[in-house]
Amino acid sequence: MLEKYAATLERRGVDSCSSQIIAEVLEKFPKSMTVRQLSHRTGKSERYIKRKIKDMKKEHIPIELKRGSKSNYVSTTLFEPVRWILKEKENAEMALEDINKIEMNGDPKINKQKNIVKRIYREYLRDMNDLIDRWYSLRLIQNLKDE
Repeated sequence: MLEKYAATLERRGVDSCSSQIIAEVLEKFPKSMTVRQLSHRTGKSERYIKRKIKDMKKEHIPIELKRGSKSNYVSTTLFEPVRWILKEKENAEMALEDINKIEMNGDPKINKQKNIVKRIYREYLRDMNDLIDRWYSLRLIQNLKDE
């Protein structure tokens, strides 16, 4: 199911292979997958898969590589897609800060476009903040983190 959408799961700072790994592991959730299975499904070597997982952990992506008696296993949590939403909100806040630093120039057409982009980001962030506040007030995010 999710493997079809691995390309659309690509995120800022995560390459297509890492996105495919996340999609494959989420598809098997709550079970874990072996590195060998991931290697076979992605067409990459086991060593490459392990390196990608190590890189994803450095980016604070909730993915685990555990040693088993015969194989290494990879698992994640259902919080991972929600973590991505929260991270995208942070990225939008940083982008708005950068947009606000852009000075207006003498061209009214360009100034109008700058104001439109600012408005889009402000409204997006306002709605995202309302939604995330609701999730926290309902303890939805905390319940995902606890599991």
